[in-house]
Amino acid sequence: MKTLLKISLITAIALTINGCGSKNTNRTTNHRSEQVTEEPDQSVFRKAIIKEEPVISQDSNRREMNRKHERNTEGYAKEQARFAKVLSEASDEELFIVLNYAIANQYVPNRDINPFYSKGVMVGCWQRTLMVYDNLSGRKDLMKKIYPDLKVLDEYVNWGRHGEPYPNDKVAQTILNNVQQESRKMDDKLRSKYFGTPLMRY
Repeated sequence: MKTLLKISLITAIALTINGCGSKNTNRTTNHRSEQVTEEPDQSVFRKAIIKEEPVISQDSNRREMNRKHERNTEGYAKEQARFAKVLSEASDEELFIVLNYAIANQYVPNRDINPFYSKGVMVGCWQRTLMVYDNLSGRKDLMKKIYPDLKVLDEYVNWGRHGEPYPNDKVAQTILNNVQQESRKMDDKLRSKYFGTPLMRY
């Protein structure tokens, strides 16, 4: 009788232990399954954030580029208007100094600037020199100080639109020698006035 009682007691204890173990196992399994189901949700949330950021950045960059382009276009137009006013108010003597300086610094003939592709070509040194020359071309007495044959001088100033140097080295050197003295009268104020771009925003 005592033996049966012992066996029953041992069996009850064993069943109780097994029951606790299975509950712990279930809890562990449940806990693990909860973690697995949460992870994908979090990773999807992270991916959604990462995907949205470049779109915002691209829109911001595009807006900034558009604003910059508008500012440049506005400044470009203002610079052209400013320089046109400078030319209209300038004396022939001042324009003569500027032209001599421009030739001495080889803004003409043009060898480097492509008028069809160069950004800002209408406010550049080459184009402005041509405009000064055109405004002063009626003063033949002044032009002959640069070179006595005005037809050759005109060819020289307007040469180089294909990137080639002026073909007559002797003429080119004579012109460069003739402009040296007058070009020294150019000061910083005049240089900024004629070849600066204060209204351009970069």
